[in-house]
Amino acid sequence: MVAVQSATNQHLHQRIRGKFSSSPACPYHRRLGKYVPKKKIPLSSSQTPCFQGTLPIRLRACLTGILHGIAIHAKLYPVIYTVSIMAAFARQEQQRILTTRKSHITSQRAREGGWLHNLSDYLRIMENCFCCALSSEKNGMTGFPWKHPLRILTLAALWVERLFFTLSSVLFLILSLGTMAFLTYLSVHFYGRVALDEGLLYHFQRVDHRHNYSIYWYWIYLARGRASEALNRMTLIGTGASEGLAKTTFSPQMGFLGHIPLIPQIIILGFTSLGIAPYDMTLALFCQTFAFVAFNKVTTAQYFTWYLCLLPLCADRIQWRSKRMILSLTFLFVSIATWLLSAFTLEMLGWTSHRQVWLASVLFFIANVNL
Repeated sequence: MVAVQSATNQHLHQRIRGKFSSSPACPYHRRLGKYVPKKKIPLSSSQTPCFQGTLPIRLRACLTGILHGIAIHAKLYPVIYTVSIMAAFARQEQQRILTTRKSHITSQRAREGGWLHNLSDYLRIMENCFCCALSSEKNGMTGFPWKHPLRILTLAALWVERLFFTLSSVLFLILSLGTMAFLTYLSVHFYGRVALDEGLLYHFQRVDHRHNYSIYWYWIYLARGRASEALNRMTLIGTGASEGLAKTTFSPQMGFLGHIPLIPQIIILGFTSLGIAPYDMTLALFCQTFAFVAFNKVTTAQYFTWYLCLLPLCADRIQWRSKRMILSLTFLFVSIATWLLSAFTLEMLGWTSHRQVWLASVLFFIANVNL
């Protein structure tokens, strides 16, 4: 009787597993049913699409590169995802190479990070470096080497090797740039120079201070006001001199200083592209888009949809019920309400509340950084 009951339970267990898990290797299908494996399966960027094994990795890199090039041509901001996708493809291909090699070292590296070469391999040549030897005594050669220029250069060389000496990532980059260049050429061929100016060059010189949540909008507003005042003043003298003065008044402030906001964007994009994307692609894309919008010179309400559409893909990795998250979201909603109220007094009521709107923009920026 006990044997019959055990066999019955085993049969029901197999039916439940077969019904709710069409692919035992896919962790997403296992979550749908009652069958839960005892060992937790870690999620990585290589496991995100359940159909990744149906196509060779290099063919997927080519198809992704073509689609990515079309996306950049249609809307320029997806260009920030290029390095992330390259890093993800590089790690996937190197993981497959490690799994095919039968040795203790390759199997250990496949379990640790999935890369053919790690930073520790390159640090062996720097054992005689005084600063690195001092750091190894204190920290055991762990952490990011901020205070060691030689180690920073070594880390940069390591990532250059990973990104540009892995065939799948190189194929993705070439096809992305090629597709974008080809579509841009067709646009210029059929519509003229206006297609290049409005579709590409306009984004590098856009300075819009209206309906702008960014902390830089007030600076843009004042700079444009000075340029307009100079134009009006020099119109009385001559039209030729007014144009030259407008360039000298407007260009130094909006040209050189206008590129300063790109510095924190580049740093954050580099960290998320190389530190998060190879292991969790969807979370990296969300963090990159969120940081890009928060630090951008122009931030309108439509920009929020850029990262909100990515939130469902990584929502399961965010601790929504934690105290810190609840306080951060509350702070964010309060900052948005404060900005909307200040903007209402400026736009609708006609009050001279420019500084109040700018302070609300600073509050909104702090809330985004805190989140």
